[in-house]
Amino acid sequence: MRETIPLKDVRISDPEILNAQRNAVHYLLTLDPSRFLYGFNQVSGLKPVAAKPYGGWERLEGPNFRGHFFGHYLSALSQAIDSVSDDDTRSQLLSKLRIGIEGLFRAQQAYAKSHPQSAGYVSAFREVALDEVEGKRVPESEKENVIVPWYNLHKILAGLIDGYEHLKKIDPQLSKLSLQVAEHFGSYVYQRVSRLDDPKYMLKVEYGGMNDALYHLFSITKDERHLTAATYFDEVELFKDLAAAKDVLPGKHANTTIPKLLGAIRRYEIFDDPQMAGQYLYEKDQKQLPIYLKAAENFWRIVINHHTYATGGNSQSEHFHDPNQLYHDAVIEDGATTCETCNTHNMLKLSRELFRVTGDKKYLDYYDRTYSNAILGSQNPKTGMMTYFQPMAAGYRKVFNRPYDEFWCCTGTGIESFTKLGDSYYFKEGQTLYATGYFSNQLSLPKENLKLDMQVDRKVGAVKLTVSKLIDNKTSEPLNVKFRHPDWSHGRLSVKKNQKTQPNNETFGFVEVKKLVPGDVIEINLSMTLTVGSTPDNQQYISLKYGPYVLAGKLDRYQMDSDRPNGILVRISTLNQTATSTLTAHMDWPSWQKKAHADYQLQTENERYLVKVGLPGVDEKIEFVPYYQVYDQRYGVYFQWQQAGSLAAKQRQEKLAAIEAYQNRIVDQLTNFDQNNWEFNKHLQAKNSEVGNAYGRRFRQAGVTGYFSYRFDIKKAQPKMHMILIFNKSDDGKLLATHIGNDPDNQFQSQIVVDSSNAKSVDKDGFFELEIELPKDIYLDQPSLKICFSGLQDTSARLFGIQFLNA
Repeated sequence: MRETIPLKDVRISDPEILNAQRNAVHYLLTLDPSRFLYGFNQVSGLKPVAAKPYGGWERLEGPNFRGHFFGHYLSALSQAIDSVSDDDTRSQLLSKLRIGIEGLFRAQQAYAKSHPQSAGYVSAFREVALDEVEGKRVPESEKENVIVPWYNLHKILAGLIDGYEHLKKIDPQLSKLSLQVAEHFGSYVYQRVSRLDDPKYMLKVEYGGMNDALYHLFSITKDERHLTAATYFDEVELFKDLAAAKDVLPGKHANTTIPKLLGAIRRYEIFDDPQMAGQYLYEKDQKQLPIYLKAAENFWRIVINHHTYATGGNSQSEHFHDPNQLYHDAVIEDGATTCETCNTHNMLKLSRELFRVTGDKKYLDYYDRTYSNAILGSQNPKTGMMTYFQPMAAGYRKVFNRPYDEFWCCTGTGIESFTKLGDSYYFKEGQTLYATGYFSNQLSLPKENLKLDMQVDRKVGAVKLTVSKLIDNKTSEPLNVKFRHPDWSHGRLSVKKNQKTQPNNETFGFVEVKKLVPGDVIEINLSMTLTVGSTPDNQQYISLKYGPYVLAGKLDRYQMDSDRPNGILVRISTLNQTATSTLTAHMDWPSWQKKAHADYQLQTENERYLVKVGLPGVDEKIEFVPYYQVYDQRYGVYFQWQQAGSLAAKQRQEKLAAIEAYQNRIVDQLTNFDQNNWEFNKHLQAKNSEVGNAYGRRFRQAGVTGYFSYRFDIKKAQPKMHMILIFNKSDDGKLLATHIGNDPDNQFQSQIVVDSSNAKSVDKDGFFELEIELPKDIYLDQPSLKICFSGLQDTSARLFGIQFLNA
């Protein structure tokens, strides 16, 4: 298995990448760990040190995710200490990390004193939150307001483990303390989950990468309780489906699913060692071990081949939808919510581990694409703030988090991404080094006493690697280096050693140069050209790429301060509907493709942009620049190519006009039933009700004595408003009761019998709409409207969508 290179041995020198790292470090230093510890202190009975906690997702009141960002913060501080070279900065970072780790230790100790039966628990919320997700009955007055408790706790555990790993040589005492807190928490998790009657029930609510973190903890402690605890968070049936190459992703919450596979590959890595497997696994478990690798491999393949945009990002509204429907998701659905940045962060973690295990270059090619576009493109280079979603359609802008009162999930993974920017530039296997990331950096190899200085001109793809001694008066060992031939560099890879052209010995996508010693200079020229890509469901919905860099068309700065709410305290981009979204040519599609490839105009002499590209043969005069460098204007990654005057162009415009007219009628809606951000934003209240996935869509269902209710924003309601409920014909004959209205004495009530035979149309998957006209006296002049659904039989009808439409 290929080894990773410690962060401390890679020093970034690329100016843009270095600026991104410094932005992240500066942000970490402006944050106060005592404010994050406020809730932990309250729960443990300690007096908070800070005057008040942070707000946003870390708030104490209202639906929240408190504790999650603090875990990311611990990880990012730990990585930053290894990544930066300035001693004063490292000292400041260490001071922040010490406050965090010692604060968690004191909270854990205090809680154990007052709750000895729960020794090891350390959290910003009470244990009753875990009781509820385990299916235990919790009185309404006792309930917590955290949405995904195990998800939050995973971040804390991962942060503690990162503290242990990165501080071993820097501050051994603090490193041990961090591991001690993690160990005790891992043991608490074991005690808790091993008593469950139905362990699978808790897995219905997002739990992050608990299996991944617990397997990681076990690999350090060799405590079998931590191993056993990890298995409770493995969804083995999902792994078996994926190992059998079944695409079970449509309708699944993307960033709930990806970390499950991180746990799967972690388990495989640990027990791929026969000695470890023989010592800790039963024979039947050893036989099942290949399933974990196969599941991770197939999951990666399905996501990349069928759900991924040009930048490497995936999903729409946080979910996987039908495969190969990228145009539909970006244009027909809400294009502001494509490509959740958390997903790219976790897909890179998965790709990294899959390369380590398999050695397959395709994982590095995806890593390169996603790092160069979706990750670097997620940070504002001026402010250091980060994106939640990254719109792919034309006319949107990037919305960056506010620093101290939002703390989105993608802000948390963001600070981790930008404090480990050099962690996958190199890998090592014996005396062979894999050079995989082409960004200027310096690599130290203490064992070989070598220093490698890689200088990269990213405008033209020129790479120069200079080898020298790390310590002058010490002997150096020769090193073999395998250089990745990127999938975007077409033709043969040109390699020179000390100005002499080397024979092309490319094998499995790598060109090897053997026995490098101090004084050697390697020069590589990568071929950078313009390529045109498209989405599977619309071959003329195109994106452009120059070398590894996806290009964005610069549009306008229309209402750059405007945004709109989405989910719990999330802001997303508005759409400038008048922005250019087409590329119009006066020739047919094959002729234009040839012209674009041959006659594009390239500018590399520019202070702000890496390159500028002019597109030939189209009426729209749009300047294309690297997507990752666009942050202060509206843009388009994908544009609709059309032949001027063609029937297809006319029909497409008519269809889009009809869709726009329909969208303008929408007052409010809910189509993602996720027991998470989307539903709680609609003030979800529920009893004996569950969410699920069927036919590629999410649904919510009430039990026989159960109900669920929401509150919708209806400020845009007109005197005639309809409610649309979406059902599936497989539920024909089932019942669902509705109560609509804010006044209990003035409600619209209906007992619905699902009957697809009365529907205007039923789609190929069996979905149809039931339209109900609402009496205006229950909603006019009301800012919001409550709607409650209740079950009338053992298995009530599943609800797949709710819309309020003006007539």
